[in-house]
Amino acid sequence: MKFKLSLSEIKKIAAKIKRIFIDSRGSASVEFSILAIPLFIPLFIYIAQFSHSSDAQDSLRTLARESVRAFVSSSNDEIAFGVAEQIIEKGGYILGHEDIEVRIICSASPCISPDARVLIRLTSRSSANIKTEVSAIEYVSPWA
Repeated sequence: MKFKLSLSEIKKIAAKIKRIFIDSRGSASVEFSILAIPLFIPLFIYIAQFSHSSDAQDSLRTLARESVRAFVSSSNDEIAFGVAEQIIEKGGYILGHEDIEVRIICSASPCISPDARVLIRLTSRSSANIKTEVSAIEYVSPWA
């Protein structure tokens, strides 16, 4: 089966092909996508990492605040340390923090004494080995 095209038909086809390659409509969007996508990918990665880091810090800070509140509302040091450890252990598990380092610093001895300042500092490392450290301070009631 042979196709025979006349000279005028060949010229029409050639003109259409020429118009396709010469026409610049839509080229800006193609150029933008070729240049912008490689620039936006690192931005998206950075935003995702920042979001993850902020979320980890926020949940750890909430855990520190809750544990120091429970600490200062306890009746004695033995109960206070036990309650704070339990809150950090259980809350850390629920919030997805596996290994939390705890430091409890008191301004008085015993810690549960009137107007004593209690600081709890929590340190956690994520699976990407990013260190997050937060602290919370509360004061024991002056009537304790």
